[in-house]
Amino acid sequence: MTNPIIILGSSRTFGETRKVIDSIIGNNKIPIIDLKSLDISIYDYDHYNKDDDFIPLIEKVIRHDLIVLATPVYWYTMSATMKIFLDRLTDLLDIRKDLGRKLYGKKIFIICSLASNLLPQGFDYPFWQTAEYLKMEYKGCIFISSSPNPECKKNNELEIQKARAVLFKS
Repeated sequence: MTNPIIILGSSRTFGETRKVIDSIIGNNKIPIIDLKSLDISIYDYDHYNKDDDFIPLIEKVIRHDLIVLATPVYWYTMSATMKIFLDRLTDLLDIRKDLGRKLYGKKIFIICSLASNLLPQGFDYPFWQTAEYLKMEYKGCIFISSSPNPECKKNNELEIQKARAVLFKS
């Protein structure tokens, strides 16, 4: 069984992305970290923000072997909250290399929610490139649409099954 942690990067704590997470995990106890509830500022070359919530968050994250990043699709890309989180990984290359090294070999999986039935081209590129750079294993990306389109609903079930296979693989 994997040991996942979910990082939620949405502007709405209980919005569509959280509903997607809940539909995937069901009654399983998986820690969910809501980035909105933390004080994580943008990347700063001078590291004046080194005492915000980012490093304590990473100290929790590295205890898990599967890191799930969940974000809505905003303007064809990840949320600003999730982008700030990814940008701050640079701190692990600059001032906390000890923590950065602990990401090596970890698995990363992406969950996305969107309102339309049009999947954004290249959406997962920054995620798998980040995984490759940090020597993490990229496990893929799923898209769950809240569109009433019957084809989307059918596809959602397949995507949820795919996510469960990654999260609950024994």
